[in-house]
Amino acid sequence: MLKSLLIIASLLAFQANALADSPQDDIAVNVQKDGDSVIIDLTVTIPATPQETWAVLVDFDHMPQFMTNLQSSKILEQNGNTWKVAQKGQSSHGGFSFSFESVRVVELKPFEIIRSHLISGTMKKHDGLTQLFPSGTGTRIVYHAESIANVWVPPLVGTSLVEGDVRKQFQEMEAEILKRKAAAKAGG
Repeated sequence: MLKSLLIIASLLAFQANALADSPQDDIAVNVQKDGDSVIIDLTVTIPATPQETWAVLVDFDHMPQFMTNLQSSKILEQNGNTWKVAQKGQSSHGGFSFSFESVRVVELKPFEIIRSHLISGTMKKHDGLTQLFPSGTGTRIVYHAESIANVWVPPLVGTSLVEGDVRKQFQEMEAEILKRKAAAKAGG
């Protein structure tokens, strides 16, 4: 029992330090637990067009190049706007890490909606919906996901860790979007 409390305390301290050291961003993330389900809601506005944003969000084959938690990501099948995507990765927190993998069916409505449904992997369930909305000179991304892990997720620590992972993923995607936008502008 004492060992478990020490592990939880060290995870909380690590998460607090990570949040204190990270720059403020405009990514709003809310993670909640409802029974076994973890519900994620995120919004962010990126200074790029929906097309520039889309190009990165669906670039599954190249995601390990700009998302640090992915070891592999591959489009297995494409049937029009329905793709099957496999991904493997690892998440690390304060000396603890866990591997994950998934095969998902991804339904696309170009420049507007990405809907994904887990068909196999290390989670019991994962359904996600990403929506893109033109917003002034940028794109507002609204993301909603519901997951059930194969392991117990502690209510406070677990949701905090999930929030940090999701925030980092979207920061990395935003950085890639802006990098590609700048490269396109520089290239004429």
